Amino acid sequence: MRKTSTLWFLCAAALCLCPILLSAHLKLTRSSPQADAVLESSPAALQLWFSEEPLLLMSAVTLTGPAGAVKLEAPRAGGDRSLIVSVGAKLEPGAYRIAWKSAGDDGHTTSGTVDFSVKARTPPAQ
Repeated sequence: MRKTSTLWFLCAAALCLCPILLSAHLKLTRSSPQADAVLESSPAALQLWFSEEPLLLMSAVTLTGPAGAVKLEAPRAGGDRSLIVSVGAKLEPGAYRIAWKSAGDDGHTTSGTVDFSVKARTPPAQ
């Protein structure tokens, strides 16, 4: 009887812990610019929202485009579980990739990318 009770307790504990363990890591929930967005003009900043508060000291954001790496300011807390990164210069038309790395409360580092593009401005018809 005691073995059966212990076995039931262990099974119940494992079932309760599984969802917690599977959802413990930080995940990107949305971004600005959004993935695959085509922007009319250069964004002044990039913002990334996460499933939990990102640890600022373990966070990094880079941006690459047609001319290579784009100078960004250091990430700062944006509130509402987000990071904000100011873009140092106006982005030229073309395809861009945001690469991010951060960690949540569990300390496990996760990373990902978000692609977007800036549309070429067409001169007004004369």
